[in-house]
Amino acid sequence: MLICAFKRENALREPDPGANAPKQYDCRPDCGNAIRTDTHARLLRERAAEIDQLADASPGPLGRRLKANADRLRELSEAHDATAQPAEALT
Repeated sequence: MLICAFKRENALREPDPGANAPKQYDCRPDCGNAIRTDTHARLLRERAAEIDQLADASPGPLGRRLKANADRLRELSEAHDATAQPAEALT
């Protein structure tokens, strides 16, 4: 749940020569081009809550992996909240 504001100089990985867009399935959340909106952060928290419910109903190892995934989504949303800037500040 993010937007790519593709700029070659901000890319985490070296884009293909002549690329004017990122590789759609090679996005990295920590890339300098990755942007999240408040809506994205809210959706991450909602998905984390859904995954927690699945984890509670899942056996040991699977439940732990699901909980870890939910925690990762919450960390991403918390990072957004901690660093969010109003749109006016970005122009």
